[in-house]
Parts: sequence; C-alpha cells; structure tokens
Amino acid sequence: MKRTVLATGVRRALEGFGVPSRGQTVVVGLSGGADSVALTEALASLAPDRGFRVLAAHLDHGLRPESIEDVEFCGSVCDRLGVALRTGRADVRGRARRERGGLEEAARHERYAFLRAIRDEEGAAAIAVAHTRDDQIETLLMRLLRGAGSTGLSAMRPRTGDLLRPLLEVSREQVLEHLRGCGLPWREDSTNGDLSILRNRIRHELLPYLEARFNPNLRATLGRTAGLLRDEADVLASLGDDLFGTASRQPGEGVALTLSALRSAPRAVARLAVRRAIASAGGLRGVSRLHVDAILALASSKSRQPRRLPLPGHREAVLSSRELSLGPRTGPARPAPVTVPAAALEARP
Repeated sequence: MKRTVLATGVRRALEGFGVPSRGQTVVVGLSGGADSVALTEALASLAPDRGFRVLAAHLDHGLRPESIEDVEFCGSVCDRLGVALRTGRADVRGRARRERGGLEEAARHERYAFLRAIRDEEGAAAIAVAHTRDDQIETLLMRLLRGAGSTGLSAMRPRTGDLLRPLLEVSREQVLEHLRGCGLPWREDSTNGDLSILRNRIRHELLPYLEARFNPNLRATLGRTAGLLRDEADVLASLGDDLFGTASRQPGEGVALTLSALRSAPRAVARLAVRRAIASAGGLRGVSRLHVDAILALASSKSRQPRRLPLPGHREAVLSSRELSLGPRTGPARPAPVTVPAAALEARP
C-alpha cells in the first residue's frame, strides 16, 4: 500500500514523542470508529520495524443498543491486524447520575479510567487516542462558545504525559483516505448525528456555514490558531507556576497564598496561580472561571476582618490580613466583595 498522509503523520509523531521505544507496549483506544481504526492500523504497521507492541482497548459505554456489535467489530479488526484486544464495560449513565453531570463528561472519565487501568495492568509506556485535527477544531469552537482563556482555546495537546495524540495534525478526510487504501471498514456511531449535542451542531452546522460563508480553509486556520494559543498558554502557565511556587505554603489540607505577591502579579498570572492553588487544595472539579475571578476579587479586598467565600467540594477561600487560604470549609461563609452572580458561586453537592 502507498504510504498515506496519515501513516507519515503517525510515524513522525511517534518519532517526536520518543515513545514507544523498542520492547515497550502502547495501549490504543479502539472505539470502532474511523479515526480509532485508522490509528490502530497505523500503529500495528509501524510496530514490527520499531519493535514495540500494540494493545487495543475497547470500552462499551452501554449507551446504545448496538454497542455489543461494536465489541464484536473491534475483535474482528484486531484479528485482521494481529493486535491483542482488551474490552470492558462501564455504567456511564450511573456515573452521570451520581456526579450530576452530563453523559459526555461521564463517558470521557470512564474511558480514560479504563485506558489507564489497562496501561497499569500491562506496564505500558503510553496510551494513544485518535483525536484528529477536526476534533481539535471542534473542541476549540466549543470552548470559545462557552468562554475560555488561552489555556482552554489551545485545546488538545499532541502529548500530555503518557497520553499521545498521533493524529492531531491529520484531518478526518485523510483518515478516510487511509482506510480506503487499507480496505478497512469502520462503524458509525449513531449518536454522531444527534444535533442536541453541541459538538455535533458545531460539526454539522457551524463549521460548514463558516467555511461556506467566511473561510474555506477555516480548519487549517483554526488549527494554526490552536497551536499559537498553546505556545502562549505554556508561557503563562510557567509564570503562574513560578508565582505559585514563591507565594504559596501548604498548611494542613489547604494552600495559602501571600496577598502581596498575588496582588502585585498581572491578573492573568494571578488567575493561573489561584487555579493551581485550588487544584492543590482538592482539585478543580466544579470550579469555573467565575470562582477564580471571585477569589481574585476577594484577594483585592482591603478588609482587615476575615472574609469567607464558599467553593465547590465543601471548600472555601478565606481572606486574612496577609494571606488568602483555600481548603476545607470550617465555618459559615460571609458575603464576600465579589462582582459575579452569587448563583454561580454556589458549591455543588
């Protein structure tokens, strides 16, 4: 078979990542869709020469009646490619109910938990997932519509720790070209046409409209934009980490930030340091930009009396004369001098 854009892109991506190397295992997420089938095939083709092992992992989310057929299909693909397959099943609806979140978020958490469990059991060096350039553009637009900063708009990264995205510079059309060249089938997820899902409306309605009316090369343009924002976000993140490192201490279960350092820093840098502090004091689940901005507003208060601001996860921010402390809630919250809607600051149960 003639080398395709996708095959070349995956080879170059792995060379850039430096993993997997000879003797190592890479776990690849295989849903049965076009992107994941193409990535599994490309990895399986590269494995003999590079001396690594490919292990496919398929999670049945239990959301569609035909999901059992996806499991069988993935098995047949792996048999054809000579790749071992691990399967699992998750109760995504149950998780969404317990956490009072959406199905898409619950499915993502279950999927990555499953892939990491397989990685740990197999002693794998990396996990490869099949996000493409089109997925990147859709993610950027989703976050733009919801209101995100440079970190959010930089969207997905080619590598995050041991999580690899070798197709991030490959378009969906190049995926289909690769599969046609290989003669490999794939399955279409019936939920991809559900326009009640924001990502699908962006894919089927917004992107085609913008391409037709404003910029026929929009996907390439937005792909470059995501890369530029990623570079800028890395610089800001480094400055935020530096501020956190010099202005923070960790008393007990919480984190305290020195007010003088926080107030003198540029707002964008202070915002990142506060996010880092919240993450260190229990995680970012349920925390939005509104919470971070409310904490910065609290930090700018000149009050000499302790002031408290409730945060998600039964936590609070407490202002004292010299520090802003974040940690478990210890007392009733008093109104804080903030300029954001109070409803947005309610801690989730």
